[in-house]
Amino acid sequence: MKRDEVLWEICMEIYRILFKEAAPSMDFDQMMESGEAEQDDFFMKYYLNDDRQMEIINDICKKHKLTKNEKYAVKNTVLLGCSPTINKERWEKTNNDLQK
Repeated sequence: MKRDEVLWEICMEIYRILFKEAAPSMDFDQMMESGEAEQDDFFMKYYLNDDRQMEIINDICKKHKLTKNEKYAVKNTVLLGCSPTINKERWEKTNNDLQK
């Protein structure tokens, strides 16, 4: 089994791709450096549908040859963490509220 640090780096790799493909596209490392990623619910400003998120997660887990348990841990960490919202209506509402 891979160490927790390795699994965390895999999660970070996934977040980088998710936010790059999200609407609007964003550099996750830049978000971390600027402090945006420390703001409450910052991820609600970004949207990526659930099918595409799962495809990215599965591709990266396959690339790293994760076991079933490792994949489960990575998937849950990413999806329950700060991945872009999969709810387009809520994303639109959040963006409309921010523009007011």
